[in-house]
Amino acid sequence: MKTVQCDILIVGTGGAGIRAAIEACREGNAIRVVGVSKGFVNHSGATMNAAADINLDGASMMKLLGFDTSNNPDTKEAFFEDIIREGKYVNNQELVHLMVDEAPGVVQELSDWGMRISGYWRGAGHRYPRGILSTGLQIMKALKKGLREFKDRVVLCDNVMLVDFICDHQGFVSGGVGLDLQTGEPVALLAKATILASGGGSRVYLWSTGPEELTGDGQAMAYRAGAELIDMEFVQFLASTVTNPPTGITPVNPILNLGVWLLNLEGQRFMSHWDPQRMEQSTRDLIAVAIATEIIEGRGFQDDAGEYVLCAFKHLPDQVIMGSKAVKLFYGKKAFVERSVKQGAIKCLLACHFFCGGVRINKDCETSVPGLFAAGEVCGGVHGANRLSGNAITEILVEGKVAGKTAAMFATCRDPVNSEYTNADEMIEKAIRAHNEAKIRSGPSPLELKRRLQRIADSKLGVVRDEKSLKKAIGELSNIKEEIPCTQLKSTQRQYNREWLDSLQLENMATTLEMIAMSSLIRKESRGCHYRRDYPNSSIEWIKNTVIKRNDKSAMVVTMIDNPAGMASAQGVPHDN
Repeated sequence: MKTVQCDILIVGTGGAGIRAAIEACREGNAIRVVGVSKGFVNHSGATMNAAADINLDGASMMKLLGFDTSNNPDTKEAFFEDIIREGKYVNNQELVHLMVDEAPGVVQELSDWGMRISGYWRGAGHRYPRGILSTGLQIMKALKKGLREFKDRVVLCDNVMLVDFICDHQGFVSGGVGLDLQTGEPVALLAKATILASGGGSRVYLWSTGPEELTGDGQAMAYRAGAELIDMEFVQFLASTVTNPPTGITPVNPILNLGVWLLNLEGQRFMSHWDPQRMEQSTRDLIAVAIATEIIEGRGFQDDAGEYVLCAFKHLPDQVIMGSKAVKLFYGKKAFVERSVKQGAIKCLLACHFFCGGVRINKDCETSVPGLFAAGEVCGGVHGANRLSGNAITEILVEGKVAGKTAAMFATCRDPVNSEYTNADEMIEKAIRAHNEAKIRSGPSPLELKRRLQRIADSKLGVVRDEKSLKKAIGELSNIKEEIPCTQLKSTQRQYNREWLDSLQLENMATTLEMIAMSSLIRKESRGCHYRRDYPNSSIEWIKNTVIKRNDKSAMVVTMIDNPAGMASAQGVPHDN
């Protein structure tokens, strides 16, 4: 077994992880960082796949772009208010203040590091234009340039899946046990501080806009280590299209601002029933609920691709569609755009897009477990019940910066980890057993169980939920968790054994889905991207947050905690954080 010692271990090398590495090295002159990625560094993860808009308050954005800001009506206060309002008042307001205040600086850094900007726009739910347009590739190129200064102190490892966190005898997270997918050998990664930046878990659903790495590993590992998770019921879905097979799931939301219509089977613009003022320019949570309801009530279309509604633009001049910067940026291929314009409409299916909930952190990006810090989509709190377009990249940059700084300060004050006082051997034995014993089992294949998990997610934990479906999902998940130890691997090799990888991900996927189901069941109302058909209305009494933690008997416990800042904001009362 290989053992690696470092000051800071970063799990995930996307935008949050790389930004954390930069800041950690800035904070500590002798800090040494190891970052691990389940895929290829700079070629995997959600940031690389983002067709990115990055938010900061409008006045700061215009200043960055070189425009006159003297008459710009937008302010940081207005940006903050929009996030809280569209998050339905359950946001962690300290985290929102942090993001709004730090956004101009972190976006300016990207620009200084060479990120190309292709324009700006106003996303749905924002009162003013705030979104700088770029791409995930440009963001990662810029971050990589920023990291270059510290290349002698940062090691980034491809194809290493972290299996679980290592904890010492005091309960401090002290790194983790990883599996080198290229060799099939375990590696112990001992660290004074660990930053979790593994992203969301959208791939627990069958239809997803995210890359295949996002299987909820970080959320599940944090839960097993004893960390609290918050608001896991708030899963954001996107109206998407599969009419462009070369790129698969392609977001349709960027073209809604052009004045397109969403139509059901009866030719009705159904958004008039949900948001008569904003119509198709409403927020993503409401559009997703509206589309799902049309399909459930039999007013959707259906073919081999699935069930969907139509996004129609036949009423618009061709030049409007073909000349749109958003269309060119998000869709790219001219042939696809021309074909869609000729057809007059594209299909809108629903796909899991973003986790608004996740690991609970404070304003210093500390989790409830000492030694473990977190940043980015793996965290919960800042977005509340619904994330506004453009806030995802802003979040990873700000929280990555803060987590890197805090973790470096923590690591500087901690002695090197002694493996004799950790549970490293136990974690390694668990990972190897999943391979060795699986060759002689007679149970289902990992892929079979994975598809069953995803079908449960899509059918019972999707956009529209109710008590009956949630309880059924919890029961089915419990049954699958009992089957996971019985999975059978067809291949006996260790080197990049995809079945082995799937088998290790199964427990994480099941745990993450269970947290979504349990949180959704306890919140008996509809709020943001959480929609209960049996409780379709929101209530001020439910301006609370769900918190999940593993108890001493390894059982999942969900509680509700008050959100006094949110309650005050909803009532229009100033509240001192």
